[in-house]
Parts: sequence; C-alpha cells; structure tokens
Amino acid sequence: MNTLGTLFRLTTFGESHGPALGSIIDGCPAGVTLATERIQAALDRRRPGQSSITTARAEADQVEVLSGVFEGKTLGTPIAAIVRNTNQRSGDYDALKTEDRPGHADAVWRERFKHRDHRGGGRTSGRETLCRVIGGAVAEAYLEQVFPQLTTVAWVSQVGSLASRVPERGLTRAQVDAHPTRCPDPEAREEMSRRILAAKEAGDSLGGCIDLRVEGLPVGLGEPIFGKLKALLAHAMGSVGAVTGVVWGPPDLLARIEQPGKVFHSQKDTYGGIQGGLTNGEPVALRVFFKPPATLAEHAKGGRHDPCIMPRAVPVLEAMTSLVLADLV
Repeated sequence: MNTLGTLFRLTTFGESHGPALGSIIDGCPAGVTLATERIQAALDRRRPGQSSITTARAEADQVEVLSGVFEGKTLGTPIAAIVRNTNQRSGDYDALKTEDRPGHADAVWRERFKHRDHRGGGRTSGRETLCRVIGGAVAEAYLEQVFPQLTTVAWVSQVGSLASRVPERGLTRAQVDAHPTRCPDPEAREEMSRRILAAKEAGDSLGGCIDLRVEGLPVGLGEPIFGKLKALLAHAMGSVGAVTGVVWGPPDLLARIEQPGKVFHSQKDTYGGIQGGLTNGEPVALRVFFKPPATLAEHAKGGRHDPCIMPRAVPVLEAMTSLVLADLV
C-alpha cells in the first residue's frame, strides 16, 4: 500500500539509495496556485544535514515537478515530482546484506518479501518521508485556497524525559523553526540540543513527542463511523516509521482520564477538537510519540543517522495532517 487518500491521493515511490524518490498527487483540483518554491521550502525543512543534531548525509533535496502544473497553477491532472539522491554511501551498508539490525524492519521484510534493498533501509528508510512532504505542500496549497485562515503547526514537545511548554494558541512555524530542535520553548531547547548531541557521541538515541495543532477548521469535517477524523489522523501518523503512539487532545490528556466525568467533560479542550469523529470548531490537537531511533552503537557512529528524529519529523507530521484534511475536504 503506497497510496494515501480516497479523493485527494498521494502515491510515493523510490528507495533511500536509488536514483530518486518521488510523489504522484492525484485528485487535486485545477486552478490551485502552486509554485515550485513552495514545495522546495517544505522540503528544506525536512532535508538532512541541517545542523549538528541531525544526520550528516548532505542532500540538497531539490524538487523537480514533472507534470500537473502550468503557469504556476495546477491543471487538475496528476502532479508528479521527484527528488534525486546525490549523496549515497551505499558501501556503509554492505554488512547488512546478511546482518539484521535490532529494531529495524530488516528481518521481517526479508521474511515477507524474500528480497530487499539493504542500502539505507531501502523503501523502509525515513528518507521516503520527503515524498510525503511534497504531497503535503500540494495539500496545503489547496487547503489555503479553501480555508485561508487555516494553520497547521507541529513542534517538538519532549526529548527523552525533558518536556517543554508552549503557548496554548497562536504558535507559528517561524517560532518553531527558530531553533534546530524545533522546540519553541527557550528554556528547554538548549538542554534538548545538549542531550541529543551527547546521545550522538555515545552512539545512542532519544525518542520523545511532537505536538501538533490545527486552527481555523470548520465544524463537521470528517466522516462518521470508519472515517472519523481521529481515525484517519491516527492512520496517517502511524504510517510514519518511528511513530509509536498517538493521543488526541491536550498534552495532559493522559492525566485527565483519571478525572471523574463531571470534571473531564467540563473542559472544552478535552476532545482535541474532535467529537463524534467530526471537527467541533476548536483547534484539533494531537500528541505523537516517537521511539528512539534503532540505529545504535557502532552502526550509529559509522553511518549517517539521526540520533533523534523528531526535529526533522515536524514537517512530515504537518504534511500528513494536511493530506488527510485535503482528502476530507
């Protein structure tokens, strides 16, 4: 299953060390303003080599739009875009032809398909998420046309045991991107950076959480029963490789479930902007949990890997959210 969506559909293709990776977006209406620079800006937020706390793989991730856009507007036909791989070091993975890495999909992929691309994880690599970011940029362009006030902002809210604090509303991507950790809390982000660098030097890794908030949605977006917005968002988030859990609602929701009903239901933000599977006019809020990356010890020191994936996953989760919303719209 390489396609997400029913009416607004994203199909991704390509491997980590192949010639290129790419996206086909089908179902986007004609007439949506879409500059290549918009897609490139989204990719620049996800690309490797941004800072000392991310992988050292130096990829420019330059997008090439092959079809579906003319004179800066979508044609209503399939939009195809690719990013060529230019900085592979496939020899780093020679030992993995026969050696399975703990915590990775190597063993189960071999058992299921009997053949796999061991270079950088092949199709299972986090590099595949650049295709999602391309699709998300197109989805955002469409959503912007339909709901000009809509904003989708994600940020790193926890690294290891260190949690942050952020404003309840009005957070911008510029504030999030102001620091390499993509944590907008000035008191927490420097310590987060220090801990990530320490883990990198030790051949270790750190997990944590990304919080995401969508503001400006109308009431009633979603489909009852199996198409609930919370179910579609959980599916989208769970399809991201390192994600290990999703909670809808405020950051302290897990503590609130201990409250009696009279207290729990007196707080309008408890529902995370979703009731009966439909948007209720409040901001849609998610907390997405990430496991520590599974590349450790000598593999981590010898290769080019992220000791903490969350800073680069922020635009990926925003993209997945926009794809779900565009499909529902």
